[in-house]
Amino acid sequence: MDREYPEYAIAAVGAVLIKDGMILLIKRGYPPREGFWAIPGGAIEAGETIYDAAKRELEEETGLLAEPLGVIAISQAIFRENYRIRFHYIIIDVLFNQDTIKGSLKPGGDAIDVAWIPLEEVLSRDDVTITTKRLVRNIVEKGIKVIDIV
Repeated sequence: MDREYPEYAIAAVGAVLIKDGMILLIKRGYPPREGFWAIPGGAIEAGETIYDAAKRELEEETGLLAEPLGVIAISQAIFRENYRIRFHYIIIDVLFNQDTIKGSLKPGGDAIDVAWIPLEEVLSRDDVTITTKRLVRNIVEKGIKVIDIV
């Protein structure tokens, strides 16, 4: 199935890693939201579990490995173009354990840059995706509640 102008929504994951009041973000190299900072992530491949997809995306886009703790949010991203749906993702955000981080920070895959950005700074920047800002706002205002996958 094509990601652009899909017939159905595409299941995707976000890899959320928070350490010392900062969140790990990537700068997107491709549409949608090319050039914007966002949570590392991408589509779930057929046969892949949610946690395995999140671990793969974290490593591909940031060079880091870590162990997932559980799901913290589910969101959607819908992009319209001329009355058609250009992109439609259902995003399952997975929180990772900061104490299990391994690897060297470097952009890869769809990411053209990667950085630790203070949570409060994310909310005031114009170059952060709306879905990332919503997630960070919820984390700052409500804290993190982990939901395990059964």
